[in-house]
Amino acid sequence: MSQEALQAAQERHRRGDLAGAIAAYEAILADEPARGDVWHLRALAEHQSRRLDESWASVNRALQEGGQQAATLLLAGMIAQDRGDTGTAEQTFARAALARPGWAPPLANRGQLLLELGRADEALEVLRAAGAIEPANPRIWNNTALALLHLNRVDDAQRAFEHTLTLAPLATAHFNLARVFNMRNEIARAFERAQTAVRIDPKLTDAWLLLGDLYRKQRDVDGMRRSFVTAVQVAPRHARALNSYAEFLASVGEVREAREQYRRIEAQDSSNLVAALGANLTLPQVYRDAADVEAWRREFEDGLAQLESVRERFNPPTPRDAMEQARWSNFYLAYQGRDDRELQSRYGDFVSSVVQPRFPPGAPVRPRGARERIRVGFCSHFFFNCTAGRYFSSWITRLDTSRFEPYVYYTNEWVADDTRTIAAAAAKFRHLPSRSFDLVARHILDDELDILVYPELGMHGQTFAMAAWRLAPVQVAGWGHPVTTGLPNIDYFVSCTAMEPEGAQAHYREKLVTLPGLGTHYGLPPVAEAGDRAAFQLPADANLYLVPQSLFKIHPDNDELLARVIEADPRARLVVFAAHYDAINTAFHRRLSAAFGPRGLSVDDRVIFLPYMTHGEYLRVNASCDVMLDTLHWSGGNTSLDAIASGLPIVTHPGRFMRGRQSAAMLRMAGVDELVVEDSDAYVALATVLGNDQARRSEISLRLKERRNTLFSRDEPIRALEQFLTGVATR
Repeated sequence: MSQEALQAAQERHRRGDLAGAIAAYEAILADEPARGDVWHLRALAEHQSRRLDESWASVNRALQEGGQQAATLLLAGMIAQDRGDTGTAEQTFARAALARPGWAPPLANRGQLLLELGRADEALEVLRAAGAIEPANPRIWNNTALALLHLNRVDDAQRAFEHTLTLAPLATAHFNLARVFNMRNEIARAFERAQTAVRIDPKLTDAWLLLGDLYRKQRDVDGMRRSFVTAVQVAPRHARALNSYAEFLASVGEVREAREQYRRIEAQDSSNLVAALGANLTLPQVYRDAADVEAWRREFEDGLAQLESVRERFNPPTPRDAMEQARWSNFYLAYQGRDDRELQSRYGDFVSSVVQPRFPPGAPVRPRGARERIRVGFCSHFFFNCTAGRYFSSWITRLDTSRFEPYVYYTNEWVADDTRTIAAAAAKFRHLPSRSFDLVARHILDDELDILVYPELGMHGQTFAMAAWRLAPVQVAGWGHPVTTGLPNIDYFVSCTAMEPEGAQAHYREKLVTLPGLGTHYGLPPVAEAGDRAAFQLPADANLYLVPQSLFKIHPDNDELLARVIEADPRARLVVFAAHYDAINTAFHRRLSAAFGPRGLSVDDRVIFLPYMTHGEYLRVNASCDVMLDTLHWSGGNTSLDAIASGLPIVTHPGRFMRGRQSAAMLRMAGVDELVVEDSDAYVALATVLGNDQARRSEISLRLKERRNTLFSRDEPIRALEQFLTGVATR
């Protein structure tokens, strides 16, 4: 082999002509197949070309011909990692470190891998060893800071990221500081760092996506659009950027545009499952009318059939890819007011067929041997101050710890008061933000649970997909999203006895289990003092009818009912809460106008749209209103409990499914059955009588307050939950 030929090949490699370099290396190896150094170079070029199987074969030949050289072992570890063989990658990085003591790169790479595997404590130790060798290496410092962040040592992580920036102006360090400030809800500082990151590196896609999410928190549609569009422009084949832009379009009410964007992604890559799901299953938040609901439902059914017919297209190579691609939940389907068991079961089978074969290898899950305490895991993305946090924290905090060992897996970055309360009550609290869900699943498997509980399947796409795996001998869904999951690996659905209709088992694929009362120990909500209407620009002389549900929960079947109440009471004003985005508000306004117009009513004159507000502000609005109008098909949950606690009368017409019967059950438990009506005429009559009869309102309000202890701060549901958990664990 001439030295000139090798130099020419390397020059092609340096210029980025990877195909030419590989061909040149092949020509050299055809004459001298025992050249380990050339096999190494060929493996490097193939790896850079993402020809992973070929590069793996070449790097192993390099090790065979050239000996266990540290640099070749390092490359082999990197290739193994990219092929998804993390076990081999970790071992090979360790061998590279032994082959060349005092060399930082294999330690740095092993530390980064351990971090990605969720083993942050081990990663921190290895990265600190690498940093001791190269104390001025900014990338090692950045990853050390990430390890600290994953260990919830947020202050230490912030200091480490800031030290990284004293060594080099790394865009990734600014981006990670933006993440820290976002976790703390310091939005202005998060913006500053994220914007600095994209100024330094305009192609840092993750920073553009974070900016989009930060603009989302500010309800700034233009800022969101700019950020997500830029992310797509700088990385036109970046799957998460492409899908995030489509998700943005759907979230702001541009549903047809979202479907078209998903179709464009699908045309580029037919194996992109997220795009296929979006193109076929995306639903609007607000429908034009009842006929529009049916049209979209047919479209959903057709889309599901299309996905089932091309199931073999979706063959993600690794568990991580499977989880990323299957991150979808049919959240808005449940608001159509229909029986979703068949569609959810078909979807559950579909997503399971994609996810289950990509499960990481390991021992099959079997019932555990006898333990002193039953080990129950709780996995959620919503253990903070929200509906799920309020409803289900007591399932953890009030369990009898002499009999149960609660393990908690929390996947959200946001840590709130409810989060800290839950963490303090857990035998083991694993905070796993921004982790791939195959790694979350591995943590759950390693903990050898007896039972795994998902409180609200259907509200978070990746959690829903993860529930398709069998991670514990018994798997349970709570009613945080009160519709069957349809997943074959969810054994039980836990609901409330009083809220379920007769024959409710037919609505669930899982075995239905019901608990007494509210199904949880729900503390008495704070109660605002008498409302100050002027503070919210509410008219002092009107009868205010509160409709507190999000607009996507208000089915078109409610429109006539609301219009009839307003028509029957000349002093009536509806009080509703606007969505975050104008397109959704416009669609709802147009639909409500179609019901109001024929009655000579004006939505602008008779409906008050209030902006987003804190829970404390909402309670003051609650105290300012006269009557709460519960919605058909999807009744109040937290909003009804807030109303009952404050003594606000609720008029409700229970529906066919549990999700439309919660308010009725609460009122009956509180002994105020007369607020539960059986038809629309009775609904309108009772609502308008209450709106105009202050004495009757006051009498009902007093009874609600006197009887509210039948609902709040009750431990009977927790004792029943313990009995259920004990029974299924022993079986």
